[in-house]
Amino acid sequence: MRTCFSVLLLGLLPALAAAQGKNPELLFQEVSRSIVTIQALDKAGNITGLGSGVVTAPGAVVTNCHVLEGGTQFSVISGKTMHRGELRAADQERDLCELQVSTLNAPRVPLYTSRLRVGQRVYAIGAPEGLELTISEGLVSSIREIDGAQYIQTSAPISSGSSGGGLFDTEGRLVGLTAFIITEGQNLNFALPAAWIAELTGRGGTAPTLANRDAANEQWKTRSDALRAKRDWVGLLATTQQWVRAVPASVQAWVALGEAYRLVNRPRRAITAYNQALKINGDSYEAWLGAGSTYLALNQYDRAVEASQEALRLKADDLDALLQLGASYFSQNQRARVREVHARIEKINGQAAREFAKRFVSN
Repeated sequence: MRTCFSVLLLGLLPALAAAQGKNPELLFQEVSRSIVTIQALDKAGNITGLGSGVVTAPGAVVTNCHVLEGGTQFSVISGKTMHRGELRAADQERDLCELQVSTLNAPRVPLYTSRLRVGQRVYAIGAPEGLELTISEGLVSSIREIDGAQYIQTSAPISSGSSGGGLFDTEGRLVGLTAFIITEGQNLNFALPAAWIAELTGRGGTAPTLANRDAANEQWKTRSDALRAKRDWVGLLATTQQWVRAVPASVQAWVALGEAYRLVNRPRRAITAYNQALKINGDSYEAWLGAGSTYLALNQYDRAVEASQEALRLKADDLDALLQLGASYFSQNQRARVREVHARIEKINGQAAREFAKRFVSN
């Protein structure tokens, strides 16, 4: 009887091993050869973007479109060899692009496009620092709907430089493309589903191009406005974080990110975003107004006054900036200044002046 049991157990071992999947060391050895580093360069040869990519077909590398932003030529580095890539498909709505790399001789990874299970183990593999490959382990935390699309949320840590890397199951199949993180939360990492890769060619068009800055801003603004209308603040934060990665020189994107941080009660992060917008353009009314409101919430009244005054410099007698300036003066207990602001508001909007007086003048 014992002998029969031993034989039965030995027979089950291969099945048990298969159910558990490959160990991380073996999995990394197998798929790391399919992970590449991508450099986007402008006409002068300056690097405008750096990220990871995954080989999904012979001579084909997928990555996030925001990695390629600003580039007119693309270098794909596999091992110690550099190859030239050409844009073959671009779906900027999904932030998914494909490069054709005719000289690349690297194995492709199999795609897993079926439904994932929350709780299943996954591994994120990317090249965040040039040629350095890294692996991290985690779980599928959730299938998160953001802006009408389903993203994979994972607890597998993702480096901020690993955009375009791979998210793999325990069998070494590509289940997603690592895309972005929500930096103020712990283990809030997101990946695009691998099913989108299979749909990319049909959605990307026959003559793919990366949208110019104005067109890209308009696309991201439309998505952000829809989330704002639904009051989906977490989705708005995720989307605006993608926006600033896609168009890092966009004042509009940084202002939107600042607003998103305020809406999830992260005012210090909001200030960082507004300051970045002002580094790009110190005459951004929206950035000064948002910064003033945030400084007021942080009880930094001197800075709130300064920011509100800067907003008024750009838009004289603007009602929102005046209301914000008056509230800042009130918080400083500068009652004479409050009355001066009230008089200015009264010339613009009587109803607003009466409401302002009830709150700040009569107290």
